[in-house]
Amino acid sequence: MTSTENRQLPNAADKAILKSIATQVVLNCPSLQDTAHELATDLLKKLGVADLDPDHVYYHRFKTAQSNSRTFTGWEHTFEKPYESLTLTQLVIHRFRATDQDNADLLDLYGGFYSAGPQTDIFDERNEVRLHGSEVLKDFWGINFSDLYRNKLHAFWTDYSDDFRTLAKGSFLSKAIEARENGQLSVVDFQSVLTAVIGSLSWPVSLQTLKTETLSGAGLRVCALDIAGHVATDILRIVDSNGRQILYVPGQTQAFQVLETPTDMHWWMLGQMNDPFNRQTFLNHFALADRQEINQNITDLMDRLVSTWGRGDHHLINQKDQLVTGDAFTWLRNAARTAMSAEADLSLTSNGDLRKRLWIGYLSAGLKVFGPMAVVGWPVALPVIGASLANMGLNVDQAVNGKTSSERKAGVIGAVLSAIDALFNLPFLKGAGSLAEGGAEAGEAIESVVYEETAPETDITNETGAAGPLLEDISPGLSEYGQRPPVPNNWQANELLEGETPNREIGKFQGIYQLQSNPSTAIMMNDTAYYVRYENNVNGPGHWAIINPENPDAFAESIPVRLTEEGLWETVPRNGLVGGGKAATTGTPPPRLSTYDVPLQLRDVLTNAAQGLEDRALMDVFDSMSEVDPYRDFKAIRKRLYQDASQFYENPQLPPRPPVPLLAAASDGETIIQTVLEDARGLVVGESHSEIGSKQFLIDNMDTLARRNVKTLYMEHLLTDFHQVDLDFFFENKVMPASLEKYLNGLDAGQMTDPLKRYTFLEVVRAANKSGVRVQAIDCMASYRLTGMRVASSESRTASTARQKMMNFYAREVIRADQAAQGAHKWVALMGNSHANTFEGVAGVSEMEEAIGIRIEDVAEGTSKGIEVDPGRTLLDGNIGSSSSRVKSDLLLQVEIPWAARTMPEIENLLSSPGTYTLKQEPRSLFLVHRSKDNSIVRTAIEETGGRYYIERPSWGSMNSQRFNSIPALLKGLDQMGMKLAGWSKPLL
Repeated sequence: MTSTENRQLPNAADKAILKSIATQVVLNCPSLQDTAHELATDLLKKLGVADLDPDHVYYHRFKTAQSNSRTFTGWEHTFEKPYESLTLTQLVIHRFRATDQDNADLLDLYGGFYSAGPQTDIFDERNEVRLHGSEVLKDFWGINFSDLYRNKLHAFWTDYSDDFRTLAKGSFLSKAIEARENGQLSVVDFQSVLTAVIGSLSWPVSLQTLKTETLSGAGLRVCALDIAGHVATDILRIVDSNGRQILYVPGQTQAFQVLETPTDMHWWMLGQMNDPFNRQTFLNHFALADRQEINQNITDLMDRLVSTWGRGDHHLINQKDQLVTGDAFTWLRNAARTAMSAEADLSLTSNGDLRKRLWIGYLSAGLKVFGPMAVVGWPVALPVIGASLANMGLNVDQAVNGKTSSERKAGVIGAVLSAIDALFNLPFLKGAGSLAEGGAEAGEAIESVVYEETAPETDITNETGAAGPLLEDISPGLSEYGQRPPVPNNWQANELLEGETPNREIGKFQGIYQLQSNPSTAIMMNDTAYYVRYENNVNGPGHWAIINPENPDAFAESIPVRLTEEGLWETVPRNGLVGGGKAATTGTPPPRLSTYDVPLQLRDVLTNAAQGLEDRALMDVFDSMSEVDPYRDFKAIRKRLYQDASQFYENPQLPPRPPVPLLAAASDGETIIQTVLEDARGLVVGESHSEIGSKQFLIDNMDTLARRNVKTLYMEHLLTDFHQVDLDFFFENKVMPASLEKYLNGLDAGQMTDPLKRYTFLEVVRAANKSGVRVQAIDCMASYRLTGMRVASSESRTASTARQKMMNFYAREVIRADQAAQGAHKWVALMGNSHANTFEGVAGVSEMEEAIGIRIEDVAEGTSKGIEVDPGRTLLDGNIGSSSSRVKSDLLLQVEIPWAARTMPEIENLLSSPGTYTLKQEPRSLFLVHRSKDNSIVRTAIEETGGRYYIERPSWGSMNSQRFNSIPALLKGLDQMGMKLAGWSKPLL
């Protein structure tokens, strides 16, 4: 097969229709929590209580009460925590107790509405919400929320039943292809999966294909999964004639599991049930009643699972062996509908039910069954059509990962649309043949991937409306691909290709040099030889990629390339590899991310200026007087950003702030992160750039952030127009480009960060990469290089905060665009203290993006107060732009470090006795400072040559000029000669 044959392109109209269907299904799928929240909000307005979130209005019950004429109800509750608490949203769902109807007057005596949660122990006029329980009780009877929600549920399934099934089939197919591409399904398994539930399949996929119902393929059974008689509502088992099983578990990161024997199935089941977190996620695939019964009897069930495993007895698993007859996706749709209705039956209480029994969930156990809030409604159904259980955060402790309904649904829509994009951009078969008919040859049928670069629909918008990623106003995203990735200099092949002839035959090896060596294939690109290998895509041949000659077998270390129509090789971003479309052509240059980015054609000449090496040329008073001046063009961009940012800050429309959490002073990093991200969209770490604790906090907790579904680290100092390509390349390939490493090293040297080089900007980026957290720049050259920018004399005060306004405004644009492009997700950011929260009247990123700001400062050993509400700090040195500036975030975290003493007076006080020493950073220099025998303070430069460190002090014998591989090793040498690091008792490594 060659790339010149006619191909049928994916149907763009089908893709657009399916995306529209997906959006409507997600937006209209009812959520019990969201419906209750809307009703509770309306109820507050009706009763004259405005501007309060019903999720933060609590009805507490107490055992005692004291009279207080200053309160709305006449009662207060002091030094007593409530024995039972519900938010108003929860109260709408669960209703008051049946007995409260006859004792409504006691609702204000032994209970009340408050803005403080159940952790508080004083409830009086300072935190009460002016509502009478009897009035709310009366309104509940008039509303009958149970019937209202059931009607909404019925209407959804009446209107969207067929669409839901279509999306379920599309999600299954997309996940199957992803599993094949990741090696989780072999070619044979992939074929079995399609044969079992989809049947004959032609490429490209069409909307009609997804709408068509099919029966199971011959020789294969499609069944439900059950454990101890409890049948999962959305897990499929594909069983062949030999008893081999392939599981489809929608909503999971790895949707397909191949299990060779019943023993393998039993072992997999133990893995899901033994760990509490895994069990919690796994049980979301079962109806609510089954979840409750399993949890109530978990000890007995686990004992039986383990004991039967030891005996080779697997009767507890798939004992019902329920066969899915007819179309599998119709079964999934019907099961989802039944599960949602059953959960509503179990959770809701109608007016009639209320007189007969206490509402479900409390009985005598308080909140034991439901936890803070049962997650009922759209999350139960949407994993079937592509939503991620992990990203939705379905568990007893956390309702949904996302503060607002719009944000949650934006995340789900992003995931579903991404799957649709992948499905309609697949490599396709020659002609329009059937994949099912291809059998085991399917792996060879897809001959060549076509790489097509598509510009995003629009640039980042400059809207200045209310913040928050609501679906109706979220900005279109960043470009879905980057610039062509650079090839590291040390990747050049050790081959002379002169005299050799590349393959000229059209096909897979066109343009390839075939060598009698290992590696055996190479290309010539830009007059330089590179080794290459062929990398498969989905279930067949894919593309050539340049490899690192020092590590040729590493998958991560490769850079995709393609042959243009002119016969020239060029690199291609991995996320620019798109199946379908015409034969490869020379790609168009990628667009700018926004109107504030330096245009591509100017970047080469402005690179030095972007790195801070040409300050004079960036001054507004300087002009080369040349007809063409890239610096003049840059200054026009910078001025436009300044004007737009200033206009935005004249009347900024800011969203409501998330509540600042109450944390114990000794809270560890995981507790801080978990608590902050429960209500906030993001966590903003504010720092003084030279300090270490902020970077230490991020590096030490990066894995925790990743586990908490933080997907992106937004960073100041990194420029979208000069660094994002390298950052994306690093994220995709795990190889840091030399240009990025050089910039980060320079940034660390200029900011005088950790002298031990452990907690630096460079190491923050590396730690994020290692944990799978993507790094996104939130500066651009125009927001960062303000040297010599002039403003009108009437704007002198404005000029002092120009940097804050320009960077904050631009960061807001980037974050919103990125959240739209990647799907709404949790994030963390690292930036200066003056950007994190409001500074001199300029709203910070935390205020603009519904985040919580934590200012982290370095302190000496033994002096940390842990985490507390930030009291603020006055800066007297003018580093931020005035002789006296005050920085303040939501919270303050003090981190103990060895180098808290920075000024010479502080260091002199620290070095209390002869032989004590510390380190002092200066711009691009590091000094050892010690107190000598004559009690004087002596500074000695720490030199570096070839990555090895030493000091020159002839009087110190063997330490003089001795080379050490690291600063800690050098300091250890000082300790061995009897000196002592002052102010620090812990190991440095």
